[in-house]
Amino acid sequence: MGVALWMLAAALVVVLGVAVVAFARAGGRGRGESSVIRVTFWVALLWAGIAIIGALVTAVSTLVQSAVQITVPTAAYWPTLPEGAFVEGASATRISGGFTAADVVVEGLSVGARVCWAIGQALWWLAPGAVAAMVALSCFQLLRGRAFAPVLSRMSMVTAVVVSLGGIGAQVLSDIAGSMASSELLEYSGGGYEKVAGIDDVLDAWWPDPVFSVTLPFWPIAAGLAFAALAVILRNGTRLQRETEGLV
Repeated sequence: MGVALWMLAAALVVVLGVAVVAFARAGGRGRGESSVIRVTFWVALLWAGIAIIGALVTAVSTLVQSAVQITVPTAAYWPTLPEGAFVEGASATRISGGFTAADVVVEGLSVGARVCWAIGQALWWLAPGAVAAMVALSCFQLLRGRAFAPVLSRMSMVTAVVVSLGGIGAQVLSDIAGSMASSELLEYSGGGYEKVAGIDDVLDAWWPDPVFSVTLPFWPIAAGLAFAALAVILRNGTRLQRETEGLV
C-alpha cells in the first residue's frame, strides 16, 4: 500500500495547491454571495478531482499489489476461552452474537475477488465525486448568470444514474469480493491441533466460519430519485426562463 499512498498524497498536494491559489483569487475578486459561490465551486471541483484520483489509485493498487486489504464477512464468531482462563473488570456480559466481519490483509486472493473489490472500492470514490462535479458545474453556471442552463438538467440526470448505480454497485461488488475472500481465506479441507484443556474442538472454538453475505442498499436509489427530480425542476426552470426572456 505504500506506493499507492504516496501516489495519492502527491496527487492531493497538486490539487490542493491549485485550490489554494483559486481560493486566494476568489477572495480578492468579490464579496458576499459571489465569493461564497466561487469558494464552493473550487471546493467541489477539488473533491471531484480527489475522487477521480482516489478511484484510480485504489483500483490500480488493488489489482497490482500482492497483498490486499479487504473486509471479510464471517459467521457470528466469538472465541471460547480454555478451561481455567478468566478475565476481570468487565462491566457487561455477552449473551449471544459475535464478530461478523474483519478487516484483514490477504495475500493470494483470486483474480475474481480482486477485480470485484477494485471496482467496488473505486465506485465508493466516484459516486460522491459525481455529486461534487454537479455542485461545481452548478456554481460555474451561476457565476455566469445561467442558473437554469440546460446542461444542469442533463448533468443532474447523469448524477442520478451514477449515484444510483454506483452506490449499489459499490456495496454489492464489495460484498461479493469480501464473500469470495471469506471462502478463500477461511474454508479448509483438513487440519490438526494439539489438545487444549476445556476445548473440545479448537478449530470450532478459535477459527471463524466463512459466509456469503451481500447487502442491497436503498439509499442510492433514494439519492438518485432526488437528483432525477432536480433534473425535472431544472428543466422546467429553463423553460420558464426562456418564456420570461421572450416577454421582455
